[in-house]
Amino acid sequence: MQEEIEKILIDIIKHEMNLPDDYGTLETGDVIPCITIYAQNIKLFNTDRIQITVKTLTAHEYSNRIEFIENPKPEAPDGSDAFLEVQDINQGRMMQIDVYSRNNEARQRFWEVSAALKSTYAAQMQDLYNFKIGTITSDINLSGLGGGSDVNRYTLTFNVIVHYQKSKAIDYYDKFQVDTYTEQGKISQINIGE
Repeated sequence: MQEEIEKILIDIIKHEMNLPDDYGTLETGDVIPCITIYAQNIKLFNTDRIQITVKTLTAHEYSNRIEFIENPKPEAPDGSDAFLEVQDINQGRMMQIDVYSRNNEARQRFWEVSAALKSTYAAQMQDLYNFKIGTITSDINLSGLGGGSDVNRYTLTFNVIVHYQKSKAIDYYDKFQVDTYTEQGKISQINIGE
């Protein structure tokens, strides 16, 4: 998986809920987000319309392995990239999607996020990016937590399984010199691998 899981989920939800990239900009030049990765520096609630954030709550590695393979396309003339170290991580992640609005849109449409995660388009994205969305979501109504700011807010949590892989060239020493010593000094020199 080379694409961030948050970006893939945003694409799925935006596609299935037919949402725009944003709602334009404020006079100050700030973009009014529709759906985005959660970050504390993004200003929300600057529109009455639905706004959605996606973030990773927790990640748990259940497989972490290293494999050494022969490089199928070595380029270094000295052979220093003849072998690759391939690192694989499989993670289970708890994802959180928050659906907000100052009008009734969040209350009326939050269920569409769960539907989007089980859609045909979501299945196609899972095949394309080699990840798996869990089948059960948990939806919580958090409306009213902001005090007097009358924001409808629904939080959905669910699990995904993701796989990451990277590889890098490593030195492989198949030629080296072995010297043999006694108390009197060096008695032999052997070149191994030649």
